[in-house]
Amino acid sequence: MSKQRHISRLASPRSWQVARKATKWIAKPMPGPRTKAEGIPLVVLLRDVVGMIENQRELKYLINTKQILVNGKLYRETRFPVGLFDVISFPTVKKHYRVVLTTLGKLQATEISDKEANTLLLQVNEKKSIKGGKLQINLSNGWNVLTDSKTKIKVGESVLFDLKKRKISENFGFNKGATVYFVRGKRAGHSAVFKSLKESGILQRQKIAVLEFGKETIESTLNNLITVGSKKASITIN
Repeated sequence: MSKQRHISRLASPRSWQVARKATKWIAKPMPGPRTKAEGIPLVVLLRDVVGMIENQRELKYLINTKQILVNGKLYRETRFPVGLFDVISFPTVKKHYRVVLTTLGKLQATEISDKEANTLLLQVNEKKSIKGGKLQINLSNGWNVLTDSKTKIKVGESVLFDLKKRKISENFGFNKGATVYFVRGKRAGHSAVFKSLKESGILQRQKIAVLEFGKETIESTLNNLITVGSKKASITIN
């Protein structure tokens, strides 16, 4: 097996819900918008996790006949890394699935409606002004979006991206009452309600979110969280 295209199952990220001792090797994600820990090869998700296909040859057939899309686009590589909240569509049978986390923090795919399949939830990683009075927004899946410089979107906020219109339709941040989703840490895959924000530390200040988690009030660093709705979740999250 080529180490450029495969990794040991035992060494695969904990977010991959795969049998560790089934075979020695498993497909390695190709370089892309997500790290190895944040993404999972399309072939591994559909074959080992969800069980939609039996082997890589079957996935290649679906790709070559344009029967499978990721976020509305056709990707030719079976090892393309898909990650949290990506949408996998099978247009010929009108089936759509969103990548989410189980309550154990493992990547999984759950079926969604045709209407929801047109929406991506992404986090704003960076923004900068460019020539022509435009604002470039860099999103968590590697996409860049150009908007008007007066657009009020902050780094760390979440946006809903309309795949049909190819533009941002809504944005929301860490405001009181917002629903947040744990993307890493011991509570990965769970949601909570945002209450307030505070800072801790002396030499290096760190922003800490105060959350309502069931009947408990807990705290978490913002690095573990993403906002999924201004009140309730705007997409399917489990």
